[in-house]
Amino acid sequence: MKEDTLNKILRVLETKIQKAGKRAPVTELRESNINWIKSLPRTGLSYQKKERQILIHTTGSGERIFLQYPGKESIRKDDKKRPWDFRPRLYRAQDKNHHFDMSFGDMLKTICGAADALGNKGKKDILRIFAAILYRMAFMLDHTKIESFSAATRDVTYKNNKELRYSGERTQKYSALFKYQPKEQILKHITKEYPQWGEMSLEGFLFYYELLAWNEDCKYYYQNHYIKNSKGWINGKGRLNTLLTGIRIVGYLLGDISLPDLINRFSMGISPALPDEVMRVCGGLVNPS
Repeated sequence: MKEDTLNKILRVLETKIQKAGKRAPVTELRESNINWIKSLPRTGLSYQKKERQILIHTTGSGERIFLQYPGKESIRKDDKKRPWDFRPRLYRAQDKNHHFDMSFGDMLKTICGAADALGNKGKKDILRIFAAILYRMAFMLDHTKIESFSAATRDVTYKNNKELRYSGERTQKYSALFKYQPKEQILKHITKEYPQWGEMSLEGFLFYYELLAWNEDCKYYYQNHYIKNSKGWINGKGRLNTLLTGIRIVGYLLGDISLPDLINRFSMGISPALPDEVMRVCGGLVNPS
């Protein structure tokens, strides 16, 4: 690809360091999507008894990504309970089978695999582009408000904690949502160099990551407002720390962040990149505000 063409593609990723305070632009978007989850009907539903799936996105490769709820933390007791808990479910296009449920550890392992493969091809610059994508995801810079919309919906019933059957899909109307919409030309550029991310397309991997981060927002928000009775916002917790940790992992893999620095900041499974680290890891795609 010619350098001028590549620069034009990358220009859409350029952004300034963002803020996460109560009045920051991202806060309203986060709270709106949290309230969307809060408003979902739950009557007759229970984790691993009867759950519901909502089709959130179909990738260009034909993968279907559902939001499935309620999750396992919805049945916890006392201050451990998180009634809005959900999880992503991805179904492959080729055989319609469900991809195994991925944890944050699985996501980070996939990023490490990508780094090894791209490093062997002399394409580590792709990781800096990927880190910039994660930064934009963290602050919802590529999210667009979709007004009242219809989505395929189906129920999953369980027997002895194992999936028993799916109901027929029905079309159901939902209220407005801020939906992640990644830049197609960027996805194509990365996919050309590294097409499969944990047996998913890059688009599928990013949407999976998006739903995991969104769920973290819901859990921390519930904890702050309904368990701790705090009126404060969750700021850097939730989706921000989740996605900024991905950037810090990329920084370590690129040699921009030392192993002791990475480990020393790990707390509750996260090690979010600081603003100066973000700018260094993203290689000029994220700049001072």
